[in-house]
Amino acid sequence: MLETSPTTRVRWPEFAHVVFDCDSTLSTIEGIDVLAEGLGLEAEVTALTDAAMAGEVDLGDIYGARLEMLRPTEQAVAGLRAAYKRNVVPHAGAVIAALRELGTKVYVVSGGLVEPVAEFAVHLGVDPANVRGVQARYNELSGEWWRPGQAHENEFAGFEAGALTRSNGKPEVIRDLLAKSCGLTMLVGDGASDLQAADTVDLFVGFGGVAHRERVATGAPVYIRANTLAPVLPLAAGPGGRDRLTSPEALRTFERGIELVERGDVLFQEDDKREQLRAALASGETQR
Repeated sequence: MLETSPTTRVRWPEFAHVVFDCDSTLSTIEGIDVLAEGLGLEAEVTALTDAAMAGEVDLGDIYGARLEMLRPTEQAVAGLRAAYKRNVVPHAGAVIAALRELGTKVYVVSGGLVEPVAEFAVHLGVDPANVRGVQARYNELSGEWWRPGQAHENEFAGFEAGALTRSNGKPEVIRDLLAKSCGLTMLVGDGASDLQAADTVDLFVGFGGVAHRERVATGAPVYIRANTLAPVLPLAAGPGGRDRLTSPEALRTFERGIELVERGDVLFQEDDKREQLRAALASGETQR
């Protein structure tokens, strides 16, 4: 365990809100890829996503384009729901449960289909009112895929244009979710759209344990390279969170997170931030 002088008082901020991306952050899968695999369209979806990541296609345009290509049926969406639940990132559930125990508000904002994302988020203990995703559904009866500006037979079939279908979607959605909130906010995500939303929160934490993306690894102020979300707990709650946790699993997860910080599996762009957290963990000081 780290040591510090008994006269040293180093504070680490406590975050009142933690926003998670879903795919490759809370779950090890990418939902769109799971849908594509079932239809044999992996190459087409991957090419479209790569083009967007390379700046050749507007980032927001890929949501509608991928869904139009895949036209997910109710059966496919049900399979996606099950896939999310089978592929939870290590400690994701324990971290969310511990944050809720501490009174931290937890949100999920995803570029994936809202129905399976919301069900998965609720499965992990997140309030469904704090979940946002892309609204889309395919009507197997009429077989018609509706796009904005086109006629559609009923409200069951549809793709709803919204903030998450535009390149600046996540910043807009996060601002909307937190418009009337107080306290510091942390965003945890693995992708370019998450990094793009970093300016809307007080701290962006990149997660690379499932899908290492160099742009996120080099651009995130804090980056978790281990395949576990355990470090989110001490990062969000500060060292004082340990004293307020009561469940054994939450305490074990907190200690696991601290171990990874000490071992160097949590990277900081600024050395002083790393040393601030290490010293705070040693002295037990939290800024509330």
